[in-house]
This record gives sequence, structure tokens and C-alpha cells, in this order.
Amino acid sequence: MRFKGENRVKKEIIIFLVILGMLFVAGCAENGGPEDPAPSTPVEETVEEMDNGEVSGGEETVTVPEAEQNETGASEIIDVEIRDYKYIPDSLTVDVGQTVRWTNYDTVLHDVVGSGIESEYLKQGETFTYTFEQEGTYDYICTLHPSMEGKVIVGA
Repeated sequence: MRFKGENRVKKEIIIFLVILGMLFVAGCAENGGPEDPAPSTPVEETVEEMDNGEVSGGEETVTVPEAEQNETGASEIIDVEIRDYKYIPDSLTVDVGQTVRWTNYDTVLHDVVGSGIESEYLKQGETFTYTFEQEGTYDYICTLHPSMEGKVIVGA
């Protein structure tokens, strides 16, 4: 026994499910397109050769050895990888005047924001560089993925 309007209800349900599916697919699509922000400032580089080495995340603090420092006592550049939705290392200690370079190895956009640090969105292979001129602790996150957290401790 069929109810009056049963076919109409089935059509509405099918249309609803199709629209819901299209919204789901659109929401899962990678960020990108013509409205992407401009490349990072103040310094941007494109990584030509990506390092495939594995580095574990977690509460790791990295201190730059004296052998890697220049004549002023500051190191040339300290690298932080953005990989698998983590900053690697997520915590490091540097001297005043040292520069840190974040490189995005993920296929999605990330940024580095907090404590006076503010990058643009970084695409895969793009970098953001920041020189720490004052002592202190600089906490930062990815604004697109707030569970991504990092810290730079700057000493004398």
C-alpha cells in the first residue's frame, strides 16, 4: 500500500542526500585556489630538495651547538620542519640574534603565529624566517590547526 506523496518524499530525500554529499566533498577539498594569500614575508624561500628524514615530535628541545655558530655567536639559520601537522622540533632554545626558518613539508597550508611572530600561509615547500632580537619565550601556533603548538626560548 502506497501513501499519497510517497514518491515526492523519496525525491526530496534523494535531493537532500546529493546536496549533503556535495557539501561534504567541498569541505574535504584541499585549501587552495586563486584566493590563496601572498607568499610569506619578511623572508621566503622555496625548498628545492625536501629532506625525507624522519624526526620524532613530542616535547623535544633543541639547542644549537657552538660549532654551528658564526663569529658573532649567533647561528646562521635554525630549521623547524612543519610535517604531519607538527612543528619539529616543537621547542628549541636559541641566542638573541639567531634566525629560525620554518619549512612546510605538508600538502596543506600552515602558518606560524604568536608572540610577535606572524607568517603568511605557507604552501608545501615554502618557508618563513624570523630573527629573534630579544630574550624571552615565544609561543606560537598554526591558526588553521590550533592543536599545532611550538615554542622558541631566546636567551642571552
